[in-house]
Amino acid sequence: MQHTAKTLLILSLLLVANACSSPQATSQPFASSGIDPAVMAKWSRSCALCHVDGVADAPRVGDPTEWRRRLAKGEDAVLRNVIEGVNAMPPLGYCMACERDDFRAMIAFMAGAN
Repeated sequence: MQHTAKTLLILSLLLVANACSSPQATSQPFASSGIDPAVMAKWSRSCALCHVDGVADAPRVGDPTEWRRRLAKGEDAVLRNVIEGVNAMPPLGYCMACERDDFRAMIAFMAGAN
């Protein structure tokens, strides 16, 4: 019995070590969401700064109430706010390398549409 427990412990540790060293787990945290990893890398460098914690009243990622209110204004209005800046958000939301389609994907991700 003691030998079985020791074997199970060793196998568990090996599985955890393997999972932690997996390239997908560390290099592509959003790969399973269906969003292009390059777009999510841009999101991580720019949008996440405010939208993860709701800094300066930015709508939080996955907050359906906040996003529903904004999306009710229409895609053009939301994209215009991103491109021109609104409230505390600067133009392009700190993402100078982002294109309109990047912003669409990022907004869909944050709003929980993916």
